Amino acid sequence: MLNVRNSSDHQIDGSSHIFHFTRHGYREHIGVNPCIHAISLTSSGDRDTSNTMPSTVVPDVTDHKPTVLIVDDEAAPRAALTQILRQDFHILTAENACAALAVLDDHGVDLVTLDLKLPDRSGSDLLSDIKRAHAEIEVIMVTAYGSLQSAMDCIRHGAAGFLLKPFNASELLTISLQTAQKKLRLDQLRPVLTNSTTLWDPEPACTKAWQALVNDYTTMNRTGSLSASHSDETSPLVPLISDLLEAKDRHLLNHGSRVSFYATLVANRLNLPIAEQQSLALGALVHDLDLISVSDSHVLNMEPDQQMHRPDLGAKMGRAMGLSPDAVQIIALHHERWDGTGYPFGLREGRTPLLARIVGIAQVFDDLTAEKPERTSLLINEALQQIEQQAGTAFDPMLTELFCRTMREQPLQR
Repeated sequence: MLNVRNSSDHQIDGSSHIFHFTRHGYREHIGVNPCIHAISLTSSGDRDTSNTMPSTVVPDVTDHKPTVLIVDDEAAPRAALTQILRQDFHILTAENACAALAVLDDHGVDLVTLDLKLPDRSGSDLLSDIKRAHAEIEVIMVTAYGSLQSAMDCIRHGAAGFLLKPFNASELLTISLQTAQKKLRLDQLRPVLTNSTTLWDPEPACTKAWQALVNDYTTMNRTGSLSASHSDETSPLVPLISDLLEAKDRHLLNHGSRVSFYATLVANRLNLPIAEQQSLALGALVHDLDLISVSDSHVLNMEPDQQMHRPDLGAKMGRAMGLSPDAVQIIALHHERWDGTGYPFGLREGRTPLLARIVGIAQVFDDLTAEKPERTSLLINEALQQIEQQAGTAFDPMLTELFCRTMREQPLQR
């Protein structure tokens, strides 16, 4: 197994989640510091040839099986995957990209297992088409030709996991069930985000709505994918927050996770107390919480827009769901500026709390370096130079120097 701390949308670690094959492992393995994530790219060795299937980690709590589409141009892998998954899934198959798209247009599919090499086009191109036309469908890449770079590329473009052949049957089944369970959670949260108004209403309706959502979510997952492994999490709200951000826009979750990672690197250099690091990690993850309330699907385009971005609303929502005061301050104040020209309060210099100042730099750095469809991202050194030019105006000069030095010392930049 190769454990590599590298899962960013650009050159430095911090993309989205702890990856043990799948993105949703973030919710199951997050520890004291939820922002240092790892991707495990592993070839599992010999196939599981036992006649008995292992017990599943995630029980299917629904009355109806989810549907999986197996896309592979070779009959043997299709048969093997069918054998492994047929007890817990309805099975559809396709031997090329064209056939796969036709199936997706005609059938309700929850999960796709997708080979990286297909006869009519690459699996990565098909992945992009699937996420563009059917964003709610989860995709697991299953291939014999994978590399760390191809795994990161697929995860960046929306794959829920990346598994190398020959795969272990129990691992494949567990990953598939976890991914299907995550899709069920997101499918249940999306209508809430679309139709609910009380979640962002004035008090006390807002608090009551959030408490009801937290309770419903906990009940929904009591026998599902949330398990005892959450006992050491920074906050029991992390799974709900992660699902809410991804249900709105997976890029929103990825952005928050990277910002959380960068901010935590700086907190480590400052030797902040563990409690403050925990609040920083969670507050950075959810710093754009208000954007789950907007109707536009491309929410990250609004992040720097003072007319659309409502940190005060996000702070109110954070208080209502029970976040710590430090985390709520991060949500409310990460757009303040050192020279007092920021918003919403125009705070100057040290009047903005330290944790919010850290996140303010980290979120600008990610905005400059993360890939976006409408523009080319900057190289790390170019982005850091832009940030350094704003020391003393937008950013705390001491934190700016520490942040830029910390980023330049990371071993994974190119």
